[in-house]
Amino acid sequence: MIKDQVDRGDGNKMLPFPFMGWVDCIAYTAYDWLFSDMLNNVHTAKNNDFSQAEQITHTGALLVGTYDNFTDGDPTEFLKNLNSHMPTSAQNSLIFIEKTGHTYQMKHQEVADKILHQLQEWQMSR
Repeated sequence: MIKDQVDRGDGNKMLPFPFMGWVDCIAYTAYDWLFSDMLNNVHTAKNNDFSQAEQITHTGALLVGTYDNFTDGDPTEFLKNLNSHMPTSAQNSLIFIEKTGHTYQMKHQEVADKILHQLQEWQMSR
């Protein structure tokens, strides 16, 4: 249905249903989630294809909620696994937001505080 809507030229129109059961979005957004190969190899298994992640040369911070269901049950290991495939893994910071999911419900201030703290650490180390 999403591909048909995009093929008809209606990619900028809202889908007539919530994508994945909860996301209200236009057809182009859903199409990208389903068919784009951008970061198409961020996996929960350790032996899958991480060739795209292996090409990320920027350093930074990776953030996840410890109840994030998009990680197949173990958000902490998911983030550690993803980071381990990046050439800059030793320089990256991993930030875990305890007891919250993918959208950080009720933890937005904690997310902001941890990001601010990380930025301050980077600023001081310059």
